[in-house]
Amino acid sequence: MLASLDDLRYLEAFERLGSATAAGRDLGVAASTVYRRIAALEQAVGFVCLERSRGITTAGRELAALARSTGATLAGIARRARERREEVRGTITVTTIDGFGPLLVAPIAALAAAFPLLRVDVHISDAGLSLRKGQAEIGLGLLSNPPNTLVGRKLFPVHFGVYGTRALAAEPEHARWLVLGAPLHTSWLGQWEREHVPTDRVAFATPSRRLLVDLTAAGVGLNLMPARLAAEHPELVELKQFRAATAALTRPAWILTHPDLRKDARVSVVMKVLAKHLAQADG
Repeated sequence: MLASLDDLRYLEAFERLGSATAAGRDLGVAASTVYRRIAALEQAVGFVCLERSRGITTAGRELAALARSTGATLAGIARRARERREEVRGTITVTTIDGFGPLLVAPIAALAAAFPLLRVDVHISDAGLSLRKGQAEIGLGLLSNPPNTLVGRKLFPVHFGVYGTRALAAEPEHARWLVLGAPLHTSWLGQWEREHVPTDRVAFATPSRRLLVDLTAAGVGLNLMPARLAAEHPELVELKQFRAATAALTRPAWILTHPDLRKDARVSVVMKVLAKHLAQADG
């Protein structure tokens, strides 16, 4: 069994050019190196490829032909990969919600490294850009059932809970709350807060999910938040007495696009990378 395809290059060059000297000149090494690498190849495959007095053996010629075929195949694969890479160029817009921000770091870094001609614009807003109106090519969000005019895949369930620092969780009856501000106070999460949070206990309101998480971690108040975001802050604990009330808030995360864009190289690549990394992040 071959430890490396590299030794095949020396045999192929010898067979093609007729001598170790010519092969070494072609490969930029000494003739002795050519003989040494062919000897290593013979040991790996278990048969003689080169006889000093008679030249390349029949088996050696077959192996040299395989080397040429393999080299051409690898070159073709590399060329097609390069062409696909160059196809993924231009700008693509992703619309998502604030809570997904931390989860996008790894996939965007991977896209930037792999596709230097691609630009990804991320629009973060709970009232995000419309896929159906063509304002964005890809959407990430929480939906019970996505509209049948869009296509994509379900990623993972997002669970919610009430969280606070250990000090506040120890005396929740005295703790103040942090809630969603306009325009998100009328959302399904805002509706839960209106039903469960006393108005006179609200300390702060904002539509920014990230700001709510940071303020909760700073001990300003209790907050209804996604469990995945809370997990980033070991100082936060869940108030389990709210679990029954928050269970119905669970929503699946979806990645979606318009059917007409499924075969677009940019859309296909970005959706695959996002789905792969988000699935890994979900653990």
